[in-house]
Amino acid sequence: MSVDGLNFLDALEPRIVMFCGKGGVGKTTCASTTALHFALKGKRTLLISTDPSPSLSDMLETDVMGCVRTVASACLDAVELDYDRIVDLWKEKFGDEVYDVVSSFLPVERDVIDYIAGAPGIGDEFALSYVYDLYVSGAYDVIVWDTAPAGGTLSLLKLEDTFYRHLGEAARLYVKVRAALNALAQGKPRDPLKIIGEWQRLAHDVLSMTKDARTMALMVTIPEALSVSQTRRVAGELERFGVHIGGLVINQVLTEEASDSPFNRSRREMQIRHIRDLETAFTGEVPQVKLPLQSFEVRGVETLRKMERLLFPC
Repeated sequence: MSVDGLNFLDALEPRIVMFCGKGGVGKTTCASTTALHFALKGKRTLLISTDPSPSLSDMLETDVMGCVRTVASACLDAVELDYDRIVDLWKEKFGDEVYDVVSSFLPVERDVIDYIAGAPGIGDEFALSYVYDLYVSGAYDVIVWDTAPAGGTLSLLKLEDTFYRHLGEAARLYVKVRAALNALAQGKPRDPLKIIGEWQRLAHDVLSMTKDARTMALMVTIPEALSVSQTRRVAGELERFGVHIGGLVINQVLTEEASDSPFNRSRREMQIRHIRDLETAFTGEVPQVKLPLQSFEVRGVETLRKMERLLFPC
């Protein structure tokens, strides 16, 4: 279903808009433009990037790395996740609880737990929890989420799902050996089984956030074979996780007017073939927006205002 722009989002009033897709297709541009649009509409808006190699600070020409800052010229808040800081936050929030659980099984020093907290994947796991905390805080009407390149976003969801399921196994294991562990657990400030249950509920709530009816993923792609193929695959994976695909943005489309040379005509013909493939793959009620290739570089709030008029035409 071809539409002129993303104006349909205004009527849907989403709580979270995720921009997903292959690296380099324009997710940050589309996410920043959409966040600016919501802010101009008077909504309390947060723009967040969970890309481990983010470009949001460069896009906004404001340093938003590591903590939420207000971009006054755009009337919105923005943050790029600093994964080193995320691990530190994880230690602050869960370090004591992890120590209680692990030390109820085995005698272990606290510095061993701190070492475990720096293991690969911990930052990814806490990234979703960070988004969830902002989601339930009530501080924002809408969160626009510039996700990691396709594989990274799927890894976050898969890790959270695995974490949730394994916590159930951990609780069952703990029940089986609890009698033998009671002696070791004497004097512990908290019941490890209760802590495991709280973690599982948190993981459940995070997954529920991504599946909520007011959370939607907008796929961003360019009309080239590799990007089209990955877009179809990632959209299918997201739908299997229960994430609603709310729209498709086909970026960097050469218009007929721009294809006035043999080179550009050839590229436009190639793009048309891939656009037809996307139209076939995303049939039904999924809105499809074609965003023309622009003659200017998108950087800074003023160029984002130009993009806003293109993505959200009156």
